[in-house]
Amino acid sequence: MENDNKELTEAKKIAEEGVFSSGMDMLVKSLKAVFILLSSLILILLIWFFTFSGFFTVRPDTAVIVLQFGEFKELYTDDWHWVFPYPVSKVVEIPTTPQTISSSTYMPANEKLITDRKNNPQGGETLIPGVDGYLITADACIIHTSWSMTYRITGPKQYYENCLTPELPAEADTVFFNKKGEQTGTRGPRTLLRNVLDNAVLQITSRWKVNDIIFKKTNEYRTEVESLVRKQIADLNIGVSVETVSLAVKSPPPQTIGAFNEVTSAETQAKSEEDKAKAYASKQKALAESESNVLISEARNYKAKVVAEVEADAKYFSLLLPEYKKNPESVTVALFTQTVSDALSNAKDKFIVNSLASGKQELRLKLNPEPKTDKNVITKSKEAAK
Repeated sequence: MENDNKELTEAKKIAEEGVFSSGMDMLVKSLKAVFILLSSLILILLIWFFTFSGFFTVRPDTAVIVLQFGEFKELYTDDWHWVFPYPVSKVVEIPTTPQTISSSTYMPANEKLITDRKNNPQGGETLIPGVDGYLITADACIIHTSWSMTYRITGPKQYYENCLTPELPAEADTVFFNKKGEQTGTRGPRTLLRNVLDNAVLQITSRWKVNDIIFKKTNEYRTEVESLVRKQIADLNIGVSVETVSLAVKSPPPQTIGAFNEVTSAETQAKSEEDKAKAYASKQKALAESESNVLISEARNYKAKVVAEVEADAKYFSLLLPEYKKNPESVTVALFTQTVSDALSNAKDKFIVNSLASGKQELRLKLNPEPKTDKNVITKSKEAAK
């Protein structure tokens, strides 16, 4: 009996071991299959990663810098290319389209005091240093200005390496905050360029007078600021070229805008009166010159006439002299007659006195001739009599 039990127990053990062995075989085979599948998948992914993930296309208005192990390797501006993928190589896109930055550093904290005068006619309170921005001119006046600058990245390598660019250059500048959560400043290429613009504005404004900046020579002032900005950015060698610098706002402090407007109005009126005076002077000068020319012309004509008459008389007397020498009495009588005739031709009233045969003379004079009367006066008198 005991032998039978032992045999039965041994048979069970053999059966159990056979089942366990076949299960293990199946598990091992399954794990091998999974391992081979995963290895193949990993291999495919590695092949795909090293083959296709290194391809990139340079988009329009964009430059691409390739860094290899953190060092500059190549610059691409068009077409598609392949590089070893990260972490061997890193592709950095840099925009090359024109970009614009604005600066209100030298404006009041409440810019509407200047830009929206209709709703802020009083001009607000006095300026607070450290809060309100302002500039000092050469004649010790205060003004406010707002600027904008358009620039383009022309040297992507210098821009990426020297211009404090963030890891992705197309992103905004990095913003810093204090423990209270208040913004304390920014760091990046736009901040650098804005500071260059502000520095140029500060330098140039200190050389100019307020009246020239705001009224008389605004364009010359803006041009000088632009020239200095171009020079300073070129000296930095950051791969940026300035296209335009624009003066958006130019204004005295809000509290004095009314006074400046009155000065402007007075200067405009003075300019108008000055222009009128110049026009009147020009007109009178032209009239005087015209009259002068007329007088000179008349004098020349009179001179020519007198000279011609004297020459004619000289010629006449030179021809008459031989005749006078031949017969003086006849020539004298002829000259006397001609002279009397000329004199009588200009006389208004002529009286002829004749000698009668009896030796008497008769003279008749009309001492009180009737005065000439205007016909209109006679007509009015008749109408009044009626």
